[in-house]
Amino acid sequence: MSCDTPAAPRSRRPFELTGWMVAAMLVLFFGVIVSVNATILTVALRTMPGVETKSAYETSQHFNEEIARQHERDARGWKAVATLARQGEGASLGATLADRAGQPLSGFTVTGRLRHPATSARDHAVALNERQPGRYEANVERIEAGSWILEWQAKRGEEVVFVSRSRVTLPEK
Repeated sequence: MSCDTPAAPRSRRPFELTGWMVAAMLVLFFGVIVSVNATILTVALRTMPGVETKSAYETSQHFNEEIARQHERDARGWKAVATLARQGEGASLGATLADRAGQPLSGFTVTGRLRHPATSARDHAVALNERQPGRYEANVERIEAGSWILEWQAKRGEEVVFVSRSRVTLPEK
């Protein structure tokens, strides 16, 4: 009768943590951390560089003048209503301008800017045309849904006679 005896298990060499292994793990760990941080930083700076004006100092030098002009505009008592409505892929922008008595104000050159709250790369500049007395309109061909800052101004010649800034929301298609 034959008796099979199992072979004796080979002895394993015990795991040994060496200095080179620890060094490799540390380099790998911190390499992953640094590369993820660099990626996040790059994406953040590309989407919002943080620059609002080219020269904050020069802008600040004209601050008091701008405040005085705005008080002068406010004293006129003009009222404005702006609308932003979805039209296919784009949108229709409308602005109505009236005096203190509610009479339409016409004959102005009206320009506007739809500013994206997060990045100036998505901004849209528009020129509004007067469709009827006191009613100015423009179309934007392609625009994403969401919240926008609508800035527009009415000029008579070179003089800015009215400025408006408001938050508008454009719904999904």
